Amino acid sequence: MTGAVALTLVAAGCSNDGTGDDGSDAGPSTSTTKPREAQPSDTTGPIKDAALAAGSVIVSRTTRSGGAEGGITQEEIEVELTEPMSGRVLHVGEEIWTLDIVAGVGYLKDQTEKKSTNRWTRLSGAETTKRLEDVTLDGLLGVLDDASAITKTEPATVGGVAATCHSLTLRPDPDVDEGPVPQSARVCVDGDRRPVELLVIADADVTTSVFTQWGVAVEAMAPPPNLVDAD
Repeated sequence: MTGAVALTLVAAGCSNDGTGDDGSDAGPSTSTTKPREAQPSDTTGPIKDAALAAGSVIVSRTTRSGGAEGGITQEEIEVELTEPMSGRVLHVGEEIWTLDIVAGVGYLKDQTEKKSTNRWTRLSGAETTKRLEDVTLDGLLGVLDDASAITKTEPATVGGVAATCHSLTLRPDPDVDEGPVPQSARVCVDGDRRPVELLVIADADVTTSVFTQWGVAVEAMAPPPNLVDAD
């Protein structure tokens, strides 16, 4: 009888009743970790990635100023988005100029007030970089990085293209120290997430960029040497 009691006690000591050695509960985990909330960059990041992957684009960009003096600035841009950049910019506004960029080297022809005599100026590296700030990938789409919220997403047809449009609220860009501050934007993208249209509202100014021919071959050629002056 004594042997039977001893066996019963040993069996009870070896059984697993779901408690640890100290009697604490070691049952199944009941983790309550919340899933990560979606961020604006989850939408805007892939848009910039798709643009860069395409490699090049043609953009028609118009800025309408609602200030006291008003005015319209129009730019026709054909540019490669990879380094070193090549492309062409025609700027028409208070100033009129053509900028040709060939493998990162800039050539400027000033046509303001009929100044042009068909001569070009080869720009310094610093001046080329300054002129290119607005036509790099960040110059064209950098405002997307400042999105603090996506207020609406809806389907639309833009320029005959079936698109998805995202309305964005923008936070101030700390790198902008002059000029109007963008507050909101609307970017419409095609089925490959490449921009079709970008509208940016900055105070009283409205800038609309229309993107076409993603991946087009950019044929940038330097002006004839006899027509080029040094900066």
